[in-house]
Amino acid sequence: MAKYKQVAEELRKQIKQGDYPKSGQLANQNELAIAFNTSRVTIKKALDLLSIEGLIFTIQGSGTYVKKNVMQLSNTGIKIGQNIGLTHQIDEQTSLVNKVLAFNVRFPNDEECEQLMIKQETPVYEIKRLRIINNKPYSIEYSLLPVKLVPNITADILEHSVYDYIRQDLGLVFGGNQQFIKASPPNEEDKKYLKCKDTEPVLVVTKVMFLENGRPFEYSKVKHRFDMVEMCFNNTQQD
Repeated sequence: MAKYKQVAEELRKQIKQGDYPKSGQLANQNELAIAFNTSRVTIKKALDLLSIEGLIFTIQGSGTYVKKNVMQLSNTGIKIGQNIGLTHQIDEQTSLVNKVLAFNVRFPNDEECEQLMIKQETPVYEIKRLRIINNKPYSIEYSLLPVKLVPNITADILEHSVYDYIRQDLGLVFGGNQQFIKASPPNEEDKKYLKCKDTEPVLVVTKVMFLENGRPFEYSKVKHRFDMVEMCFNNTQQD
């Protein structure tokens, strides 16, 4: 596990255990770097991850604080409607396997051009992954990402965390997202990969992810087993 993830995991554990009072201030980055025997860059990456998860927030010139509603946020299970990605929602005791079902490059259709704000001659990655949690099918994920904006994606990256690659390796900063959610009867592919019965619906989440500057970088459709997720939406207003 990368060092910043180890730091984030330890701080997350401390927060959930109540080691910090509600809205309590964390030590500054230099102090945390000394405490964890690492660099400020690593500490910043760890804090950025906890901020994306909604556990902490930073006030410029003041410091980093634990959110007042942190216990309510941390006690919920696997959620949809967030920016952090599935990899960072599960704990160390949970097994996540990403099985790549399809991976190629093609040109987008009219709808995809509109959602990603690109031209038809702009190549995109077309990705389909089956995500498996604790040996149980969780979701089928269909994603489109512009090759120029998110270059050099490999099968190895797809088997791990695409969002980690975008944030950490490419240095891109996530903004908001737009999502549409509906229940739908399963099709043959859903029944094959998600082990759905004819009478069991799938939860379909159509999503556009944006960078901090408002540029869309992913257009996706994710089909979830109805019994594996819950919806949780938190606005981004700071305390």
